[in-house]
Amino acid sequence: MTITVDKMSRTKALFIINPNSGTRSKEQVPKLLYRYLDGHIDYDIVFTKYAGEATKISNDNKGKFNLIVAVGGDGTINEVARPLIDSETALGIVPMGSGNGLARHLGIPLNLKKAIITFQRPEISTIDTIKVDDQAFLNVAGVGFDAHIASIFAKSKKRGFITYANLALRELNKYRYAGYRLIIDGIEKTEKAPFIVSIANATQYGNNAHIAPGARIADGLMDICILQKVPFWYYPILLFHLFNGTVYKSRYYHCAQGKEVIIKRISEDSENHFHLDGDPFDLKSDIKLTIKPLSLKVACRC
Repeated sequence: MTITVDKMSRTKALFIINPNSGTRSKEQVPKLLYRYLDGHIDYDIVFTKYAGEATKISNDNKGKFNLIVAVGGDGTINEVARPLIDSETALGIVPMGSGNGLARHLGIPLNLKKAIITFQRPEISTIDTIKVDDQAFLNVAGVGFDAHIASIFAKSKKRGFITYANLALRELNKYRYAGYRLIIDGIEKTEKAPFIVSIANATQYGNNAHIAPGARIADGLMDICILQKVPFWYYPILLFHLFNGTVYKSRYYHCAQGKEVIIKRISEDSENHFHLDGDPFDLKSDIKLTIKPLSLKVACRC
């Protein structure tokens, strides 16, 4: 399926800046916006003060702007994007998070200046989103070890890839493996003790760790990626495959596609963490994920 691309006329944009995402200061962003966008587009700026406020701001302003830009990481992007799904207002992204997985997939520059300059003459693509009960996300969600680490990482005072990697190394031998039942488009299968079950709209977690190398963000399908428990000696090989985009070559990995996925915990006393683009949630007995094809406009040259 081809991503549609449109040219925007005179743009009216709102930049929502999360000062707490990632490891980089956001103080210079307003100056850079003035330097590179003044005279090109009409824009306003607002800084969030608490978690979840970006969603409220986005919802309150989607009819007033034709472009609302998330300045932060994948979590901030999801907050801003949720009210924009199935609307005429497009999502913009200035990636300033820890991993920036969606921005990397969409080819949005990680360099702050270059990312801002793209809004001088933005082009709009249309992508899929995934609905999770009453939530939605754009990139990667799942259960297993990555969700376990997400729950710990969210409580850490330090951010960034190094902190995440250190937590992962520390928790490898402590993690309690859990089983899940997956129902993919009505077909049920049991995963007894997987390392990771990832539901992917795009290809990677962030930092170029590709859990779903074959994922396409506008094909109307989710990639359901299963990584089985691996022996300790295999971890270096696994990391090589993840960061080289070749995890599909591993005998411990397999991937399916579907439009609807239900994840059920096998045991109520098992691991109950679930993550949406790195933001942790509690997985109760089950959770349902449904693809929403071509439901979000995004400013990118995909």
